[in-house]
Amino acid sequence: MWSHLQGQNQNQHQEQNVDHENMNHDTQLLSTINSLGILPTRFNLAKRNIIADNGCPICVQCPETEVHVPWDCPAAQDVWAGSRTKLQKCPLGQQDMVQLLAYLMDRLEPEEVELFLVQAWIIWNQRNSVLHGGKLKDPGWLNKRAEVWMEEIAQAQQHLSITCTERHEGNVWRPPPPPFFKLNFDAAIIKERSMSRFGAVIRNEHGEVMAALSAMGPSVSCSEDAETMACRKAVEFAVDAGFSELMIEGKSVNVMKAISSSILDLSVVGNVVADIQWIIRGLRRVSFNWVKRDCNRVAHVLAIYARNLNEDMYWMEDAPPVALEAMYGFYICGAYLLLC
Repeated sequence: MWSHLQGQNQNQHQEQNVDHENMNHDTQLLSTINSLGILPTRFNLAKRNIIADNGCPICVQCPETEVHVPWDCPAAQDVWAGSRTKLQKCPLGQQDMVQLLAYLMDRLEPEEVELFLVQAWIIWNQRNSVLHGGKLKDPGWLNKRAEVWMEEIAQAQQHLSITCTERHEGNVWRPPPPPFFKLNFDAAIIKERSMSRFGAVIRNEHGEVMAALSAMGPSVSCSEDAETMACRKAVEFAVDAGFSELMIEGKSVNVMKAISSSILDLSVVGNVVADIQWIIRGLRRVSFNWVKRDCNRVAHVLAIYARNLNEDMYWMEDAPPVALEAMYGFYICGAYLLLC
């Protein structure tokens, strides 16, 4: 990705010398998507005639472009005002994200550029939260969150020794055939409080993320109860998001058997199973499949990610960096997996 950006600006930045290999993959992915102009900003959606209003929903002052959301928007500038000094001094009014990233890469240390990308993702995530009824968070909290994220990445890189292992065909997630979308769900339990956390991701035939969630769940007595409740949360989310042809995958054999069975479930979570079966009646087509944990990695990471949340999080055509890391095979997010 960095070479992609550097190639676009080669004539203007011949002296640029950035240690690209030190950048982690989630922030690289965000900047690639952003620089290619494919983020679902209101400006891009209006340009494709999907919506009529291209204005920023946060400041209601300017068109919501890729560079406006994380940088030019007054709400974003409130965040950068409390960031590191060099980032505070960078000017507004860059033409697009490619130009902004080229400017930053030419003047900042690699760690500072990485902090910018992490913070930009947090600002984008906040924008999504506000669009779905959330509130703007204190800029100081967002800056602290970015620094914590940077520390977690550094610790993961330091303590995890990643080795490539051969994977068997049955352990690899496979995209669904069109017109289906594949819904993967998972649950995690906070053992000291017996609380559950849910994760789910919906992907299309190209493996692209269409929607994702990280959500809080109730106290549970066992992992199967948590998995069943995670399935209900995931199916409700998928239906609310407008998906009607689903292949549903989970890693619990018993849960997948229960929700696909015609026999009345008399267990503690039988009512939850009944809820799932009622919801899926409204789908045009649906199938169920048990998969091994490796095939469910992204949903698992989203469930682990929910451990640090104070409210449910939803993404449309997006996902947090830890989930993107898992999806594309980059294992910095392994630090989260080791918690389970």
